[in-house]
Amino acid sequence: MTTQNPNTACVCGSYSFEVLMHEDPSGDKVWQLKATGCVATTQSKFAPGHDAKLKSLIVQAGVGGHPVRRIVRDTVVTKDAVRVAADLGWEDVVRDAIARGSS
Repeated sequence: MTTQNPNTACVCGSYSFEVLMHEDPSGDKVWQLKATGCVATTQSKFAPGHDAKLKSLIVQAGVGGHPVRRIVRDTVVTKDAVRVAADLGWEDVVRDAIARGSS
């Protein structure tokens, strides 16, 4: 008989990632807070598609030169996008995407 791992919080929700980005959604530049903070549970590290969403957020931050905040309970850690990607094992992929997006 095999046992199934219990569901745990998705990484993008258990560690809320936030980026404050300067955007132009309606012709006026405004600051927008973009965050992961999902409530999904999963038997793996990420809920389906959530790793791609988090990578996209990190790349957007890197292209815009915005720091990424990671919030774990009452601790806030701010790093640049490539360092956050490195922590997640995505450094090369994110660095390349940032380079393509900023050229």
